[in-house]
Amino acid sequence: MKFALFVSNRTTFPQQLVAEAIDNIASAVKKAGYIPILPIEGVADDAGALRYADFLKNQPCDGVIAVFPNFGDESSCLTALRDFGKPILFIACSDRLDSMGAATRRDAFCGKISAVNLFRQCRIPCTVLEPHTVEPASAAFLDNLHTFAAVCRVANGMKNLRTGSIGARCTPFKTVRFDETTLEKYHISNEAFDLSELFALIKTLKDSDEQVRHKAEFIKNYSCWPDNTDPVQLRMAKLAVAIEKMIAKYRLDLVTLRCWTELEEELKLSPCMVLSMLNDRRITANCEVDTVNAIGMHALALAADAPGACLDWNNNYGDEPDKCVLFHCGPTAASLMQPSTKIVDHPMFARVLGCGNGLGCNEGRMKPGKFTWMSGMTREGKLIFALDKGEFTNDELPAEFFGCGGVARFDNFQNKLHTMLRYGFPHHMSLSYGDTFTALEEAFFSYLGYEIITF
Repeated sequence: MKFALFVSNRTTFPQQLVAEAIDNIASAVKKAGYIPILPIEGVADDAGALRYADFLKNQPCDGVIAVFPNFGDESSCLTALRDFGKPILFIACSDRLDSMGAATRRDAFCGKISAVNLFRQCRIPCTVLEPHTVEPASAAFLDNLHTFAAVCRVANGMKNLRTGSIGARCTPFKTVRFDETTLEKYHISNEAFDLSELFALIKTLKDSDEQVRHKAEFIKNYSCWPDNTDPVQLRMAKLAVAIEKMIAKYRLDLVTLRCWTELEEELKLSPCMVLSMLNDRRITANCEVDTVNAIGMHALALAADAPGACLDWNNNYGDEPDKCVLFHCGPTAASLMQPSTKIVDHPMFARVLGCGNGLGCNEGRMKPGKFTWMSGMTREGKLIFALDKGEFTNDELPAEFFGCGGVARFDNFQNKLHTMLRYGFPHHMSLSYGDTFTALEEAFFSYLGYEIITF
C-alpha cells in the first residue's frame, strides 16, 4: 500500500522540525511495510496547498498521512486535501518535556485539534486515532499505521460495491430479507439473478472443457472426499465455473446463493464447497442469499486482509453464559479451519431428498483465535451493523456435531444477545480473525456512513 505524506507547517514555529518529521515519518512507514510518497515541501500557505493538491492528483495512493510537526496551518491543510476523496490520517508529533523552549516547542497537540475541527466543520471525512500525539519511531505509531491501512482497505474497497444475489431469497428464511433501495443510498448495487440462469449456464459446460477439468482437479485436492465421488466433483466443478463466469460477466464484488433446496434437486450436490473455495480466494460468497451479512463479510475480509466467514448464532455451550457454538454447513474457507477438513453429505438434505443429494459440505472446526464480528440488516432506510470482538476457544464439540463449527467466547455475552434481540438482528454473523474493530468502526463512521451499534 502507498501513503502520501502531507506535512502541515506554521512558519512562526521551529522550522528544523519539519524536515526531521518528513524523514522520521517516511522511515516509520517503510518499516511498517508500506510505501511513503514524499511531499515536495512542508505546506504553510494556500500557494503551497495548491501545489500539493496538484502533486497529489498524479500520485496513486491509498490514503494520506497528514503530519503536524509543529502547530501547522489548518487553512492550507484543508485547501490541499479537501478534494482528495480517500482516507486522511491526522498525526501530531509529541512535544518533549526537555524541549519546551521557543526554539524546540511544537504545539502540535493543539494544531491537530484546530485542523480536525476545520475538517469537521466542512464535513470532510478524516481519521484520528489514539494516542493524540505520537513519536514516529514508537510502537503506537506502528499500530496506527496498520489500523489506518485497514481503514483504507475498507473505505476504498467498499466504494461502489456490486453484489450479486443468485436466486431468490430462500422461501422459508425471512430473517435475511433486505432492502435494495437502502443499499443504493450507500452506493451498493445488488444484481438479482434467477437460478435458471445459473442452471442454463452449467448445461453449456462440457466435461472436457479446460476450465472444468482444471477446477475439478483443484476440487479433488481442496478437501478430503469420500471414495467414488468423481461424478459429484465434476458437477461441482461446473457449478464453480458457472458462478465465476457470472461474477466476471456482471463485475460482481461478492455473491450470495439460494441453496435451499432447488439446487440440490437439480444438481444432486450441496454448494457449500464452492462457496468455501471462493472465500479462500478472497471472493466473498455466502449462502441463503444473506446479502447484508455478505457485505459485512466483505468489509471484515478487507480489514483483516484475509478471508471472512458467515456463521449462525447456533447453540448454547452447556451452561456457560459467555460461550456459544457458531456454525454453518460448510461454506467457510478451509484456511480458517483446523486441518483435516472433509466433504460430507448434508444430513438435512439427506433427510428430505434422500442420501447422496447433498454431498458437498466442507466440514471441520474453526481455528482457535481472536476475531472481529458483525451482524447486519437494513431497517427503515438504514444499513445497520452490530460490531464487536470475540474469540474461538480450544473447547471441543461432540464428534457427531455436523458442519463447520467452533466454540466462541464473548465478554458479557448474555447482555449482548439481549441487545441484538432488542434491535432485531438476524441469526447470522460475519467474522474475520484478528482485531480490526477500530479500523472497521472508523471506516464505517467516517467514510461509509453505515450505522454502527457497539456494546
